[in-house]
Amino acid sequence: MAAPRVLLDEAEVRKVHLPASPDFGWRLFGILGGAFVLVGLLDIALAWYPFHFGNPEWEFGTVSSTLDSLPVTVFGFGLLLGGAVARGWRNRVRIWAILLIVLAVLIIAMAVMYALDVPVAFRAVHEPLLRTGLKKAVTKAVGEAIIYPVALIVMGVKALKFTKVTR
Repeated sequence: MAAPRVLLDEAEVRKVHLPASPDFGWRLFGILGGAFVLVGLLDIALAWYPFHFGNPEWEFGTVSSTLDSLPVTVFGFGLLLGGAVARGWRNRVRIWAILLIVLAVLIIAMAVMYALDVPVAFRAVHEPLLRTGLKKAVTKAVGEAIIYPVALIVMGVKALKFTKVTR
C-alpha cells in the first residue's frame, strides 16, 4: 500500500481540476433559471385554467395555489437576473427586472382578489378544526402576498438602478 502524497505535480493537478470559468457557470445558472421559470409558470397557468372569475371558492383556491407555486418561479427569475448581471448583459438585466416588477404587481392584484374572498370563506366554515386550517392558509397567503412583492420590487428596482450606474 502506497503512502498518500501531499504534493502533486502540475500534470496531475490538470487532470483533476478544470480552469475556473465563472462565465460558463453563470450560463449554466441561466439555463437552470429558465427551466425553473418555465416549470413555475406552467404550474401557475394550469392552476388558473379554466377561468372561473366570480366564483369565490375558485378564486380563493387558485390564488392560494399560485402563491404556493411562486418559489420555483421566483428562484428561476433570480437565477436569470443574477446570470445577466454577472455576465454584464444590460438589456437582459432590464428585461428580468421589469418582469419581476410586473410579477409583483400581479401578486398585489391577486392579493386584493383574495382579500375579497376571505370573508366568504370564513362565513362558509364553522367546524373548529377546519377553521384552524383556514386561518393557517390565510396567514400563509397574507405573508406570501406581502413578502414576494416587496422582494421582487426591491430586486427589480435595484437591478434597474444598476443598469443606469454602470454606463
